[in-house]
This record gives sequence, structure tokens and C-alpha cells, in this order.
Amino acid sequence: MPKLPTIRSLARQLRLSGATVSEGLRDSPRVSPATRERIRRAAEKAGYKVNPLLSAALSAMRQGQHRNFRGTLALVDTTDRDKAQLILFHREIVAGAERRAQSLGFNTELFWIGDKPPALAVTRLMSVLYSRGIGGAVLLPFNPAQDFSRFDFSRFSVVQMDHSLVRPQLNMILPDHYISMMHALEHLTQRGYQRIGLCLDQHKDLILKNKWSAGFMSFVRNYAQNSGIPALILPGLTRERFIEWFHENHPDLVIAHLQITVDWMKSIGIRVPEDIGYFNLNYTERIGPCAGLDLQPRRLGAAAVETVVGMMHRQERGVPEHPQTITLEAAWVEGPTVRPG
Repeated sequence: MPKLPTIRSLARQLRLSGATVSEGLRDSPRVSPATRERIRRAAEKAGYKVNPLLSAALSAMRQGQHRNFRGTLALVDTTDRDKAQLILFHREIVAGAERRAQSLGFNTELFWIGDKPPALAVTRLMSVLYSRGIGGAVLLPFNPAQDFSRFDFSRFSVVQMDHSLVRPQLNMILPDHYISMMHALEHLTQRGYQRIGLCLDQHKDLILKNKWSAGFMSFVRNYAQNSGIPALILPGLTRERFIEWFHENHPDLVIAHLQITVDWMKSIGIRVPEDIGYFNLNYTERIGPCAGLDLQPRRLGAAAVETVVGMMHRQERGVPEHPQTITLEAAWVEGPTVRPG
């Protein structure tokens, strides 16, 4: 029976030190990209397999000497109208990702996808990450979704957040929009609301594969059939259309992303929450005090980093054959726009 390849046998074959081969197999930035690629190809050809438990143990032993820096992780976002600027929700994701990365011994660096500098084309991003020895990346929720079919994932451990890619399909970290909606409606009906209306910009629902509306309609169909209020989902929600829908259906609570709907109701003499309640679907993006769902972007960012680092330790690169999804349920946030519990 042939002997299994080891780091020592690979080192002899490549005429490198064992330490260099070990670092190269872990995608350490201390080893040049060309040498890492040479080591990787030799390991694959020889059938070398990393023992993740042994790697973790050795890593713990080395921490006395190399306690702080293990590498850099890329956080990738898209430019909006050629502006490289994080929206509020993404800033919170990045904050959570940075904090968790630091606790695991990694730095983070923000990169942009787009047509104009400082943004990079997809293939250029691939080259930059590889040349800098960055082996792990988190793709923030892209808007609109991006095509990464020209990106060579075989060199990287990558996760996407939300349904951010047209192709390929990667391991994914995202809020559980469907269950979060169902549980929010349970809380709201327990507080006596009987005619709950959902108002959404159509784009907000489409980028989430219609999970907000699916959760709402499923709850109404199975648990609150008497509400009978059609959801208002339009490609551009305006005050005029909202007021028209409001008068037609007489809701006793409005669920929406746009908190300006509260101002629209007040403009026609409606008191919130005395007459009508309001519940925000993304509490992070509120513009005033309100009740809502905290999608917990910092926890999402931390979970994305944990997933990428775990993949790197296990040498899991490329597009997964069976992508996996981690979902986090949103947290209820009490506020002055609904009746007290």
C-alpha cells in the first residue's frame, strides 16, 4: 500500500522547507502567490489531504509566537451610481465582520465591484485578491445581483450574503425573512391587530425571492383569513397610491420598509399608534422611533466571517457542489408605533 503524502515528502519534492509548505497549504501571506500555487498543485497531484483537527491544534500551539495576524479577508460590495459608499445596513454588516475577523486573527479590507475606479471589474478583483495573498472573501448583499461566472473561485473560499449573485451559487448567509415575518405577525395579532396591511417596494421583495410577501400571505391564508387586505407591492411606492390603498382597505396596522408611510398617514389625520399601528421591516434603516424587526446585520457579518475562516481551515475553495445556507431570524424591537404588549 503506497504511503500517504506528508508535508515533509512534499517539501522534499519541491525543495522547500517544511515550514514553507505548511504555510503555503494554509494560504499564508508569508508565502508568495507563485509558491503557494506551486505547493497547491503538487499537493493535489500527490493526493495530500489537510487534517483540519491537526491544523487547528498546531495553530493553537503557535499562538504564543504568532498571536495576532493570520491573514486578510476581503469584504466586497458594489458601487451605487459610481459612488464607493456603504449604505447603513452594509456598514453594520462590515462592523460585525471586522470585529469577528479581528478576534480570529484576521484583518479585513473593503473592495468594490463596478465600472469606474476605485471599483474593479470582476476579473480584476480576482487578480488583485490573488496577488495580495487574500484567500477568503465575503460578498455583501449586492444590489443589483452580480454575475461572477468569470471569477475563478478555485483559488478562494467565498460566501455570499443574501441572493447577491446571478451565478454561481455559493454558500450563503442571510436573514430568515420568511420566518421573521411569520413570527412578527404572530406577535402583532396577539396584540389585537386584525387588519394588517403589507406595503413594499417591489424591488425590495424581488431581491429576496419574494420571501417577505410569501411569509405575509402564508400567515394570512393559514392563521388570519379574516384580514382580507391585499398587499400593496409596487415598483415604486408613492404617497398617492398608498393613500388610495389605505382608504380602500382600512388597515389597523401597516408593515413597511418606508417609515415615511407614517408621515403619509399623519397627513390625512391618522394618529400612530392611537388609530393605526406601524411596524418597520428593517429596524436598522429606521428614520425615527418605531417598532420593527432587527435583521441583526452585525451578527450576519460575524457569521459570514466565521464561515469563510472555517472554509479556509478546511481548504474548501471553489464553487461548492451542494451550497449551504445559514439563516438568522430577526429580533423583535419594541417601539412607540405599536400597542404595548
